[in-house]
Amino acid sequence: MIKNYLKIAVRSILKNPGYSGINIFGLTLGITCFLFIFLVVQYEVSFDRFHKDADLIYRVDNALKLSSGEYKYPNGPNGIGPSLLTEVPEVTGFTRLTGNGQQRIFEVNNELFQTEDAFYADSTFFEFFDFELTFGDRSEVLDEPLMVVLTENAALRFFGKKNAVGEILTLKGNQDARYLVSGIMENIPANSHMNFEMLLSLETLRNPNNPANLNSWNGGGAFTYIKLNSPKSADLVYKKILELKAKYVEESNSIRVNPSLIAMTDIHLKSNLRNEMQPNGSMDVVYVFSAIAIFILLIAAINYMNLATARSAKRAKEVGVRKVLGAYKNQLIGQFMGESVVLVIISAMLSIAVIGATINLMADFTGKALTIDMLFQLRVVMVLLIVVILIGFGSGIYPALFLSSFKPAVVLKGKLAPGMNSSGSLRKGLVIFQFSISIMLMIGTYTVYNQLTYMKNKSLGFQKKNMLVISNTRNAVTPQLDAFKNELMKDPSIERVTSSMSKPGGLRPIIFIKSETVIDDEGNLNLAGISTDFDYMSTFGIEILKGRDFDRSIPSDSTQSILLNEQAARELNIIEDPLGQIIQISQGQDWVNKKVIGLVADVNFEPLQRKTESTMYGPLFGSNLYIYVKVNPDRLAESIELAHATWEQFAPEIPFQYSFLEDDLNQLYQSEEQLSQVVIFFAILTVIIACLGLFGLASFATEQRIKEIGVRKVLGASVAQVLLLISKDFMVLIIVAFLIAAPAAYFLSDWWLQNFAFKVDLGAFTFILAGLGALVIALSTISYKTLNAARSNPVKALRID
Repeated sequence: MIKNYLKIAVRSILKNPGYSGINIFGLTLGITCFLFIFLVVQYEVSFDRFHKDADLIYRVDNALKLSSGEYKYPNGPNGIGPSLLTEVPEVTGFTRLTGNGQQRIFEVNNELFQTEDAFYADSTFFEFFDFELTFGDRSEVLDEPLMVVLTENAALRFFGKKNAVGEILTLKGNQDARYLVSGIMENIPANSHMNFEMLLSLETLRNPNNPANLNSWNGGGAFTYIKLNSPKSADLVYKKILELKAKYVEESNSIRVNPSLIAMTDIHLKSNLRNEMQPNGSMDVVYVFSAIAIFILLIAAINYMNLATARSAKRAKEVGVRKVLGAYKNQLIGQFMGESVVLVIISAMLSIAVIGATINLMADFTGKALTIDMLFQLRVVMVLLIVVILIGFGSGIYPALFLSSFKPAVVLKGKLAPGMNSSGSLRKGLVIFQFSISIMLMIGTYTVYNQLTYMKNKSLGFQKKNMLVISNTRNAVTPQLDAFKNELMKDPSIERVTSSMSKPGGLRPIIFIKSETVIDDEGNLNLAGISTDFDYMSTFGIEILKGRDFDRSIPSDSTQSILLNEQAARELNIIEDPLGQIIQISQGQDWVNKKVIGLVADVNFEPLQRKTESTMYGPLFGSNLYIYVKVNPDRLAESIELAHATWEQFAPEIPFQYSFLEDDLNQLYQSEEQLSQVVIFFAILTVIIACLGLFGLASFATEQRIKEIGVRKVLGASVAQVLLLISKDFMVLIIVAFLIAAPAAYFLSDWWLQNFAFKVDLGAFTFILAGLGALVIALSTISYKTLNAARSNPVKALRID
């Protein structure tokens, strides 16, 4: 019986290649898109799950409770881990990483290498996590001072071989430190929230005169990971952490120490804190992708249902003959269901072939480490089987029931009126659903694209173009900074030069302050501090609204003067009269008076997801880690060569490292860029799939009304009138779809835009454009068939039996 069903199904497919081709192409496209998105989602949710005890591992985050809000960081006091292990029985282990983001220079065989991807790690690190060691003993590689473990790529970069155990890596500094390579680990998997190329032994930092210095609750900045005896213990452990805070943290320091817990498996998608090891993903994006995948699959399945029921006229006599010859209803249902399943299986096989051929392209396109092996994971195979079953039976059940219900006495007399009239309400509803989803995606896509364009092009209040950024590693030229700047300025290709401790878009110190203009009972009044030299404002073109810039001829400007931005002046209640105000800033255990000499415009140094911070500018610290060179855009190559040569002249022992500020800032929006590209791509495919079904429906609609068209043309109807006659039904469906999609799209777009402090407005233009676009696309899709029908010879149409 099943064999017979399959034979009939294959014959039916071969007999109607056009109809079958539309269905197979649409289903293949839908299943392919679904699987690609499913692989991306699987990759996103797989982060850190390769560790054996992943569900038991938590990271201890920390927050500063400041006057401007709560600032959360993934690292906190060094002493939390040791205290939890000894005083909380639910904690079975801990390990720490610290020292990330620092610019380090290593020497190997008289060759210098620079890296920021290095951490100091506890000796328990490789017993805690399941990163693979290719050389070395897990329990010993970090248990002594001056030991280092390299990734395989780092070993190749430094030593030209993977097995570099026993080699010496010299860390350059005021006193060079020689590290013994004690182990080599496999490169970190792409689905890990950690990112480093070497681990230095944390024991190196232990002070021999104060061995407890690594266990202090009042200092340090360690990423602390703890292992629990059960995930259910997390709430209890958190309560005990707060008890330990009360025990070990001084009251004056309590606003700086506010620990919290996050499961390691949640870090990638649910934690997006300042100073993360690398940019994290977003659960919102996973939800968006999952919804798109399901919608695409539904639209592909709806296409099949629509085309199968619309094609009922072609199958009516076949059903009647089979029933007359003794076929039962369940046999007919089995036959039509068999056709549906065969079509879906063929489409699924083609989808697997397409994915296998394009997986590398999609990996590059999405920025995810997708591999062909992922396609054959048990979970993916099971989902594919479920998809085949659901689409095969789910989309085939209604056409099967509909076709098998025909009465042979009626259909054999040719009295059935199928097509747009038979079961037309359901098909119209399905078309409305398809285009509602398509219009929602069009509006969402345009919103994402607009927001990304806005973020890239918004005036940030400072000049970012043609700004060369030189990393002043280890303050290499700081003692000769003025001489270095003067040497650069001798060349006409260099317009201006300045320096600062932090880089726009990066972390900046939080400086606690006191002011008589603000009541601060909590002691958490603060400003972001940007330590600059005297040329910062003029180089970046930041507008000074009141007062003056720093002046080298005034000695006090280098020690006692600051500039405030508007936000800081508003917070301190001095926006009307900021000049001459005295503010005390915290420097270690002391408070130092600073005088406000100017008010500058608010600028967006932070990513536009965040609001403008209250900020002070001035020569606050003696360390400026970045040098900015404003260059002539017509002489970029010459400027880079000049900067390199000048650097070699002043700091020959430090590698020259540079970037362009505009590129650095664009990197802040890389995740939004990828989201925009992916959403646009799949939105286009969604519309294509919907249009395939619309094209098929238009074909059958014109076939069923061919005699009516012939009569109307004989009676004098024009081509335009015939086009309007056929098209108006579809136009009404698209308009209804738009009315449904618009409010839903507004809600979802507004929800996504809540992630940004600075965002585009959801104007009516976006919605009108999407509605008109959908209407034009729909009419263009059906125009070929409707135009042919309108131009057809009415005599031929009226001769059709």
